[in-house]
Amino acid sequence: MIEPTEYDHEAIMDNARLGSSPSQDYLQVVDMLDNVVRECMYVSRSYAGIKSPTSKHFYASVLFTALITRGVSLAQLMPFTPWVEKRIEHWDYASAAGITRTMLELRVAFYYLCVDSCTDEEWNCRWNLFNLHDCVSRVRLFSAVQNLEQVSAFEANATELRQRLKTNPYFLSLQAGQQRKLLNGQTAYLMSLEDIAERAGIEKSSFRWLYVLFSSHVHGLPMSFYRIGDRGRGLPSPTEERYTSLCLSLASTFLVQTRDEVHELFVDFKSLAEERIKAETQVEVSSDVQVSGKGLAVGETMTLTETDDLAIEVTMVAGDSVESVYRHKPTGSIVLRRTNSDVDGASLDFFDGFYWTVFVDNLPTTQSQVEALGTKAFAFKVDHISRTLHLKVEE
Repeated sequence: MIEPTEYDHEAIMDNARLGSSPSQDYLQVVDMLDNVVRECMYVSRSYAGIKSPTSKHFYASVLFTALITRGVSLAQLMPFTPWVEKRIEHWDYASAAGITRTMLELRVAFYYLCVDSCTDEEWNCRWNLFNLHDCVSRVRLFSAVQNLEQVSAFEANATELRQRLKTNPYFLSLQAGQQRKLLNGQTAYLMSLEDIAERAGIEKSSFRWLYVLFSSHVHGLPMSFYRIGDRGRGLPSPTEERYTSLCLSLASTFLVQTRDEVHELFVDFKSLAEERIKAETQVEVSSDVQVSGKGLAVGETMTLTETDDLAIEVTMVAGDSVESVYRHKPTGSIVLRRTNSDVDGASLDFFDGFYWTVFVDNLPTTQSQVEALGTKAFAFKVDHISRTLHLKVEE
């Protein structure tokens, strides 16, 4: 217990910094999730704007986006993350477990609704069960605050959905007892989550163990706070590192599996996506990537553009040369520096490999692979909105 006299901010910070450095195995898992999340963001963006040809494609887009969003939250939460700056490294695998359980459920939903092979009648049955479950959940939500108008509207929707199910050939093929259970709207799936997970490549025994483990930390029940000695205090420990690593590894697996299935589902649009990527990653130094220093005196600096996260500052360093600095606003650190010269063209002087997702010849690349380029000449394009850096090796 901290005495009141020691209850100052710096003392709390010092106590929070207790513990040893993480293992290399843990840091490799952090690097893996970091790269997987960034690549999935890029994949999602490459298929953006494509009109969904079927409901499967639509829900694939929705669920993949939801999965990536949770992945970003997990990447920001994990200790020693490159996503955010922290004064202390706070270890809380219980919160990571909650996010990972949601990702597990989203992974199951994605497979069930967008990948698993079934007839059109069965798919419509699955979809309308989802809709009915949503309506019944909203009835309970608005009943809790006595919003009778919303309750009445969703009850009407639920009645219509039940009628749809009662005319669905696949639903009518189910046993009467199962039909009655499903019409209650308390069950979203035609089968158990563990059965769907098994179809998606997760063994039933593993799914059961993971679901019990993760669920125990979603609720403030005894299993979530008993045996708190070596975990649950925000400090590093073998238990914290082990379970945090498990969460990060599983999250990476869910994202990779879903990413691959998104590619398969949108295979007919691959050429369109590639054309979009090619257009967006055009690396010739042209007017769209030039940073103008017109109107600046030598030595003068101005802010060219600014987002919530980044500020791009340009300085006229010579009569024919402009230096651009990309500054991370929350920390003030420089994450990229480039120079544009009328004589020498554009040069990439420095970039932070943790901040940017780097692509070489349109393929995602690690920092070590970039360093292996050595003195090879390459053209480049910086996309500060998506935090991507595209390099093209010149032949």
